[in-house]
Amino acid sequence: MTESLAMSGKASAASMAAMYQDALLAHHRAPHNRREMGDATASAVHKNPVCGDEIRVMVRVDGDELVDVSFTGRGCSIATASASMMTDATVGQSVGDAVALAEQVERMLTGADGALPDGLAPLRGVAPFAGRHGCARMPWQALREALST
Repeated sequence: MTESLAMSGKASAASMAAMYQDALLAHHRAPHNRREMGDATASAVHKNPVCGDEIRVMVRVDGDELVDVSFTGRGCSIATASASMMTDATVGQSVGDAVALAEQVERMLTGADGALPDGLAPLRGVAPFAGRHGCARMPWQALREALST
């Protein structure tokens, strides 16, 4: 019985890992909001010096609300998926809430707090791989920089 539960736990963990992998790859293959934004009110570029990847994040803020968020650039599958998920998660949020969400992603990657909204949950699959944290962080760092200008 105990062995059966242990196997069930392993299968469950493997299923979760596969689900996160599938979700990351789906965002990489068909990224949401990957486009130039002609009427952006702010933008920022962030580069990963380790690999040379570069993501530019553009935002249109009306009052205190992010009414549009998009990105361009070149990046690995994790960087592209993270940017895609970021645009989905932040449109309609206040500037403060978007910055807080970026900080939440950072805490998740460093292991300080694993909580993330459902739409960002696939990023948890990156947390065990410290060498890939920079890929997942890059669009969020660009967002924070754009919102600080």
